[in-house]
Amino acid sequence: MKKVLAVIAVLVAAVIIGLYGLNHYRKIQKQQLELTSHLLASCVNQGILSLFRLQANDWNKNPELYLQQQRSLTETVEALPQKILDGKPFKEWEYAVDICNKLTGNSNLQHITIFRPLADLASFEMSDAATFKSRKSLRKRKKTIGALRESAQAADRYLKDLRSDINTQVQIYGFSAEEKEFIKKQINAEVLDYYQQGNFSLNTLNVYLERLSSFYKLMAENPKAYTVRSGSLYFYDRELRGKVEGLNRVILQGENAFFANYTQILIRKQISSPEL
Repeated sequence: MKKVLAVIAVLVAAVIIGLYGLNHYRKIQKQQLELTSHLLASCVNQGILSLFRLQANDWNKNPELYLQQQRSLTETVEALPQKILDGKPFKEWEYAVDICNKLTGNSNLQHITIFRPLADLASFEMSDAATFKSRKSLRKRKKTIGALRESAQAADRYLKDLRSDINTQVQIYGFSAEEKEFIKKQINAEVLDYYQQGNFSLNTLNVYLERLSSFYKLMAENPKAYTVRSGSLYFYDRELRGKVEGLNRVILQGENAFFANYTQILIRKQISSPEL
């Protein structure tokens, strides 16, 4: 009987130890998943903060900001793992670091696609009247306007593309279905739920770019109908002058609205406080 009781005692002890070990393992897993999710959310947040700096930029005064932000964002994200993790890395953490780097690389590419054409548009070369007759300059201007159309489309779908990129990257790695769902919920809760697509008007930009394209084409196709003196245009053709002045007027009127669109690609949500 004593032997039976001893065996039972050993079994009970083993069960208790096993349950304790299982609970400890689950606790560690939960902590690791929370750390992994927080790293990814922090990474996404840094990308959005970089976008806001670019949105606020004056492209006439600081045309190189997109390059500065590319370097700054990369360096900031590379430093995140060491700041967040206190201990040895684990498998899911290494997944997250890899995803973080990919998301950051894609954000930088997206930011360059959106903002580099704005710097080109704001450059003196784009508006230099002395080159209006040049076919070579017209080709450059067409290239810039084409890049601006791509820029506008990328800005218009920024938040949608960001969510899609996050989902794609998380799906690629070896997280369980539950872990994937938890990670995406945490990224939303920590970051994405606080932002929404801004009052960005793709139609307004396309109308402006169409007028700009027509203006440069008209000037290049009628080189003998005008001359340039000290940066000013003098026309020999009254009809062409009327067309050019009409186009130039609406272009100048729409310029501020064009650049203003790029200040509201993303906006922060107005989250109301609960009533007391």
